[in-house]
Amino acid sequence: MRQRLFRRYRWLKGIAVVLTILFVGCDDEADGAKDTGSGLGGSAGSGGSGGGHGGTGSAGTVPTEPVTLDPSDFTYQLEESREDLVLWTTPATHKLRTIDRPAPTIRSGLHLSAARREFEPVQLIVGPASGTVSAHVEPFSTLGSGQRVQLSVVRYENGWGEYLDPVTGAMPLSEGYGLGLWLTVYVPDDASAGDHTTTLTLTPNHGSPIVVPITLHVFDFAIPETIHFASQLNVNISALIPEGGKEQVVKDMLFEHRLTPKSVTWPSGFNWNITWDSSASPNRCEIFFDEPDEGEAYSIQHLARKYIHGQGWNGIGFPNAMIFQFVDNATPRPDTFCGIARGDHLGTVAYNNEWSQFLSALDTYLVSHGYEQKAYYYVQNEPQNDADHALANHLCRLTKAAAPHLRIAVSDEPKPEIAEHPNGPCGYDIWIAHIREYKESYAWKRQREYGEKVWFYSLDHDPDPYFNPTRVDVQGMHQRIIPWAAWVHRITGWAYYDGGRFFDGSRPTIRAELLREGFEDYEYLFLANGGNHPRVDETSSVDATVKSVASSMSSWNDDADALMVLRHELGRYLEGSRDTLPVLEAQGKAHPRASYYLNFQDPAGPPTAEPLVVDGKTYRKVGWSPWDDEQAFGWFGENIGNSEILRSGYDDVAGFNEVERSYIYDDYGRNNRFEFGLENGVYEITIGVGRARRGYPHDPHTAIIEGTRVIDDEVTTEEAPMIIRKQKVTLMDGKLTLEVGGKSPSTNDWAYTFLSFLWIEPTQ
Repeated sequence: MRQRLFRRYRWLKGIAVVLTILFVGCDDEADGAKDTGSGLGGSAGSGGSGGGHGGTGSAGTVPTEPVTLDPSDFTYQLEESREDLVLWTTPATHKLRTIDRPAPTIRSGLHLSAARREFEPVQLIVGPASGTVSAHVEPFSTLGSGQRVQLSVVRYENGWGEYLDPVTGAMPLSEGYGLGLWLTVYVPDDASAGDHTTTLTLTPNHGSPIVVPITLHVFDFAIPETIHFASQLNVNISALIPEGGKEQVVKDMLFEHRLTPKSVTWPSGFNWNITWDSSASPNRCEIFFDEPDEGEAYSIQHLARKYIHGQGWNGIGFPNAMIFQFVDNATPRPDTFCGIARGDHLGTVAYNNEWSQFLSALDTYLVSHGYEQKAYYYVQNEPQNDADHALANHLCRLTKAAAPHLRIAVSDEPKPEIAEHPNGPCGYDIWIAHIREYKESYAWKRQREYGEKVWFYSLDHDPDPYFNPTRVDVQGMHQRIIPWAAWVHRITGWAYYDGGRFFDGSRPTIRAELLREGFEDYEYLFLANGGNHPRVDETSSVDATVKSVASSMSSWNDDADALMVLRHELGRYLEGSRDTLPVLEAQGKAHPRASYYLNFQDPAGPPTAEPLVVDGKTYRKVGWSPWDDEQAFGWFGENIGNSEILRSGYDDVAGFNEVERSYIYDDYGRNNRFEFGLENGVYEITIGVGRARRGYPHDPHTAIIEGTRVIDDEVTTEEAPMIIRKQKVTLMDGKLTLEVGGKSPSTNDWAYTFLSFLWIEPTQ
């Protein structure tokens, strides 16, 4: 993954209390070889059971019905509070901060809803207050022996809830912040549908104990045991093993959280220095060697059967298995192999022949053991230039010729420079694209015509308006929204090169827990789509639901309460207690359905006419102001508020009207998102980009309206310095979203987009 830093973030470090389940991560000791890369890395199992649509819903047209957000459903004070000890709750996806305080609404007890086989957390906050408090929760009397109920306490990092520690004895309260408690419940397979109750008892050091009622609604369906949203996390499994534990403890917890390590078979693997070019083999570099004399805990023969097939483990196994990868970012294959020098990265004839023999033997082994549907070889990390693209294409063709059943992956967006190279066509089975580099049109072409898959990955410096799950100092929707945004783009997996960052020793952090929450959400979407992934060029039955919370990687709802409402109603649909798929209604203020004309300019600069009327249209002047709830419009982006970078201009030239002469632009060329609160409905949008004074043949313009690339990496010229386009949109989330700028696919560099004007007109 890319290591360039476009923006630096300060990382935060501090305490609060929460109730949670353990979480486990992935491993960088891929297949017995030291993983020196920073590169990245899906699907099988049983479906849901129960009533309604659970596990049996069909893709196609399903009626939708709006659901209204009432924050008091999930964020409120508890009526069990005392004057000196206020109790309150907010969704677990709302990361607790030391500055947070109770909401005014009052309601009794804690409330959860979950499907069978699902983990579900709820958050209880005590105070701010003085003294100490201890906490104890009883099991649900009717939930069954397979239930798990666990309490954890939140520890802060620089004002943000980040760590989950065990609850032991009396916990100190603070008058400066709330003590957060997480309660996480696992709903077993045999749980009956309906409501189940228990209690949580808080015992302060003064006064009588407080008993908090807890109600869990079990939906009448089960999420699949099989993991359907792929992941590839690079963590050290050995570092996650708790004291006195074994590596299976880590893999059990990892699987329960629907995450997959890069090397599922650690502490052994399929790497060439184990299975081919190995001194332990009696026929080194002649036969495939699967460590038949090693014990079951260390032999790839046994570990593959256990963790890929699931035999002797959970009967399912991990959904994907990276069997080996490149040596490092600059070195796809080892310098020498079976005593043969590689030469340059393309390899000599002798080296490539030996390498192909290894791949062929590996292919035969995988097929004979039934691993070929899950195994993949991670070939290269982030090809950067023409030489790298040629190498990626060369290694693709070499591998496909020698091992036709072996899936291959590359951390790059699908691109013709690799797949359609002049030396010969060859596509990767798994393309792992950086979220800011993904190009949907070509990706969908590869998926449509060749059945290739696309995953995506995050980097530490991914800025607003993109989600960034790697950061401590952002809200939990940055973790949970990942699969929702992926669904819209027909992406089926996510990867991160430093998965250890999501763990505190052997314990998962809050960010890790919220990754699990998002991955479980994907199973709801999967079931609502008839037990299928969405397909490119087809409308999924649940698309409207998804798009009401996330329309792209850079346009998504950051309201945890809103997501909880939507997910609860989706659970009701799956169990059959509602017949329509839920969509979120517009939140906050929204402009009524009418025509609006926006001129992007310095509001204090030219054109200065007040009001600004051009050709009978009255324009609202809009600069780089950040989103404002009262005005119901504004910008999101990494440079919002920096007038040195976010600029405006006015070209006083003949042949253009006043709105065409004025414009705004990001001098760094970064992506920025504009939103305009608007009543839902069908609208025709007209957008103008460019500068009246001159063309920009080397700075392609990009404008995306409601997820559609209306202006797609297009240059302006001296003869045609402006581009004006129309797009009809159906608004479903109460906000018209416009994204402009970003890195150009054609130049591979940040490019200016000069935004001039926008018309919003109701239509049928």
